[in-house]
Amino acid sequence: MDSDPRLAAAAGGAVRFLAEMAGMPEDVCREFQEATVRACLDAFRAHDGDAHTVEFLVFRDRLEVTVDAGSSAIRLARSVVPHG
Repeated sequence: MDSDPRLAAAAGGAVRFLAEMAGMPEDVCREFQEATVRACLDAFRAHDGDAHTVEFLVFRDRLEVTVDAGSSAIRLARSVVPHG
């Protein structure tokens, strides 16, 4: 994605949706969304003008987001709380 803050918000929205569908508590969903937006914005600032890749990975026990940051990556993960 391009270094556009609206795309960072879209990535956050996608993480929020995945977290809600996985049954995570509301506060964890919100925090994960905010962390994802921050990670995207940090990558955008560090490498302005570059295209960025954001990966959403869904596992049985966790959700992960990876945001490329040039020669490195920002990785976020949260545990999934199983449905009751």
